Amino acid sequence: MVDVRPGFSQELEDKNVLVLGYGVSGQSAESFLVSRGANVYVYDEKDIKTKVAPVLHGLPDDLQIDLCVTSPGFSINHPIIRELTTNHVPVVGELELSFDASRWNYWIAVTGTNGKTTTTSLIGHLLKKAGHQVVIGGNIGVPITSFLTQPISETIIVAEVSSFQLETVYTFRPQVAAFLNLTPDHLDRHGTMENYFNTKARIFAMQQEQDRAVLNAEDRWTRSLLGTLKSQTVTFGIEKGDVHWENGMLLIDGKAVASLDNVKLKGTHNLANISAAVACCHHILPENFDYASAISSFLAPEHRIEFVRSVNGVDFYDDSKATNIDSTVVALEAFSEPVILILGGRNKGMDFTPLADFIKNESSVKWIVLMGESKDSLRDALIKKGIDSFSEADSLEKAVEEAFDVANEGDVVLLSPACASFDMFKNFEERGDKFKEIVKAL
Repeated sequence: MVDVRPGFSQELEDKNVLVLGYGVSGQSAESFLVSRGANVYVYDEKDIKTKVAPVLHGLPDDLQIDLCVTSPGFSINHPIIRELTTNHVPVVGELELSFDASRWNYWIAVTGTNGKTTTTSLIGHLLKKAGHQVVIGGNIGVPITSFLTQPISETIIVAEVSSFQLETVYTFRPQVAAFLNLTPDHLDRHGTMENYFNTKARIFAMQQEQDRAVLNAEDRWTRSLLGTLKSQTVTFGIEKGDVHWENGMLLIDGKAVASLDNVKLKGTHNLANISAAVACCHHILPENFDYASAISSFLAPEHRIEFVRSVNGVDFYDDSKATNIDSTVVALEAFSEPVILILGGRNKGMDFTPLADFIKNESSVKWIVLMGESKDSLRDALIKKGIDSFSEADSLEKAVEEAFDVANEGDVVLLSPACASFDMFKNFEERGDKFKEIVKAL
């Protein structure tokens, strides 16, 4: 990749900028770039209609591109990106663009395989309770550039950051960077866990001694970074770390600030998310901050073990955000009730055998409904482990109907697919919204 100079976002007027991908981040980048006076062009592999910019169907020979802003969905090995970098055209992501345009702001960035959205949302919640001006965005679904068409110089930016976004950052330097955990995911893109880990660790690459790196003391991948970073290190966990839980109390450097009674989130994994959020921002919260009240007023974000409704004594939960095996395991661990589990979607290069093993030996799953492109590989993994309590559905509507037919009073129907949504839906939000729509119509 070509080196990117700090301050490039201040020099966009009359520059030819190509936006790769016209999803949420691409549309936001288009608006921001136009507001800065750039000549914007858009390329997408789908048929699209843009707000302003002309659509290209390739790289024209007669157009000199000065900068490319790529969407996370485009791999850095995409032929267009390879051609641009060969011709020394800088290629950045919307995250790098937004950081460069707001480098005077205080940034808190959160990455990891699981828990990013909950942790990011809770950081913003804590800061707002303390009276700070805050914007929350990034991979959470709201591009940071969408905030930058108006002055936000007194605002703290809290960003959820994905591995795809971190592939195209160069000057990105958040004052606080958190790496929550690492479990198998996106291996169809990154190839190996080592590549996935190294991409995630780019969040710390530009940090200096005065910055803070927040690491999970209970995750072997994140723990391996201890002692290797320039920045100050703060650790967190459920039972270990500078911020952790002990005897039902949340401790910061040994001082109790809240209790389990204050936690409204379902699942033990959320205790780690709370520890992480507190570790990220307690240094800028007032000394007398009421953690207990702030934590008790925080509810789970949408599509993350979200209670939908109870029908005839059957509780329905939307965990559409569970797009990998570990997320589904975490969701199952949150329930002691019998669970009818809806699984399936697009596989991201994962082996489903460990999930089948967990379902058989350590969960309260009584029935499974399989759907989507991954039905065959999920079925094979279940049969291999001797599990025959499953059925198959050709749509989410049919999956919900089958799950409800099997359920008895006191059971839980859980959508926690362990797969991406792209085989049937635009994203996990659309899948979760559809699930809730179906359940509410029962």
